[in-house]
Amino acid sequence: MSKIRLTLSALAFVILTLTVSSLAQAQATRTWVSGVGDDVNPCSRTAPCKTFAGAISKTFIGGEIDALDPGGFGTVTISKSITLDGGSAFASILASGTNGVNVNLTAANDPEKRVILRRLSINGTGSSGAVGQRTGLKGVSFLQGLSLMVEDSFISNFTQEGINANLTASGAYVSVKDTNIFNCNVGVNLQTSTGFIVGALDHVRVEKMTTNGVVFGTHGFGSIHDSFVFFNGTDGVSMAAGNTDGRVSIDTTMINSNATGVRSGGGGSKLIISNTDIMANGTGAATGGGGLESHGNNQISNNTSAGSAFTPLNQQ
Repeated sequence: MSKIRLTLSALAFVILTLTVSSLAQAQATRTWVSGVGDDVNPCSRTAPCKTFAGAISKTFIGGEIDALDPGGFGTVTISKSITLDGGSAFASILASGTNGVNVNLTAANDPEKRVILRRLSINGTGSSGAVGQRTGLKGVSFLQGLSLMVEDSFISNFTQEGINANLTASGAYVSVKDTNIFNCNVGVNLQTSTGFIVGALDHVRVEKMTTNGVVFGTHGFGSIHDSFVFFNGTDGVSMAAGNTDGRVSIDTTMINSNATGVRSGGGGSKLIISNTDIMANGTGAATGGGGLESHGNNQISNNTSAGSAFTPLNQQ
């Protein structure tokens, strides 16, 4: 009997080892999706998967999922470092009644905790109701991780944020580059409950938000460069009242036709502008008690009300 038990135990160990080995071998550093793919496939170039969610489990930590051709590749939850790249195709994520991309990086064996989203259309438009109805919640929701990079993408039609980073740890970095965010409630919102979060927006258009264009929330730091912030229902660029320690710089940017152009946060925060146009807003600038500082080379004009004054800074 003991020999039988020993044989069965050895057999079970061999099966487990082979299973783990098979699973490891099933993952690749680069996988592929296609509009005519199938998630039962290995996600290779010649046998691509159908959705980003189907390809995630077959891609190594730090790997990349590429789109071979145009298609709708589905909403996805990302729990490990990875790149989603739409390539030269029209790679779409249609998110009706849910988030487009959830980023929640918790794996202990993933030191980078980094996600890159590149060349994607993330759309929250619903399948019924009036034309242009928004039913999606958040375009991109970043809950845990060290860095999120969104590049060459179009995010539109969400009832909450286009990009929302709401973390409970310090030190996260969010980069948004060459990206349009259109027709959401808030364009970009960055905050953390402890430490700091840093956001960098470069060549970004944030237009037609119901409320705020870009919000640096609690412990939010960052910069906006060479961007357009137009036609937002509340603030173009806002530091939340609870942000009492943040520093935000804006340069070479147009902030036009918003209810309020820019708003600093609570006491202790600073918003600093240079080479920037703040024009045709209801109110040019407002403060929640924090500092508004100008390098003196801005165009601030044709606002219904100038609002709060900027403190001039010396040119260096």
